[in-house]
Amino acid sequence: MSGGKQVALGMAMRFNVKIDGVNLGNWTSCKGLEVKTKVHKVRDTGNYAYEKILFGDVQYQTVKLERAMEKTSSAVLREWLVEKLSPWQQPGFMPELLYSVIGGSTANITLLDSAWQEVASWKLKNVYPAGWYGPTFSAKDTAVAIERLELDHEGFLDE
Repeated sequence: MSGGKQVALGMAMRFNVKIDGVNLGNWTSCKGLEVKTKVHKVRDTGNYAYEKILFGDVQYQTVKLERAMEKTSSAVLREWLVEKLSPWQQPGFMPELLYSVIGGSTANITLLDSAWQEVASWKLKNVYPAGWYGPTFSAKDTAVAIERLELDHEGFLDE
């Protein structure tokens, strides 16, 4: 409670993904929503008290989404993948067209609270599919069929 008002907490199991306005549905797992930096430490001549820290590179991880397969949202995901990846199979595809066809997408990952209201969101720029993994089938298993989507991107910190 904060000032007599209940705080809306983000629920780790409630988030939605949209890419260029296409709603890819709700997911059960999101990993890799992180940023790592590399810094360089330098010692000034004659200064023995501390090292100066010089900012280095920023590196964004591949985002890995997982969920149970479901007829409607899994079909939307498949259509989106076909649209993004079909130019690779067309004869005469020009590599210089790659950026305009494959890249340039914007993904929004939205964290929701228990009332399904937005708590936070991350806008991933220049997103492209790095992989899709379908379910593993086994006659001995009674588990839910899981699909995974991997997205590479150029970051989410400069909105």
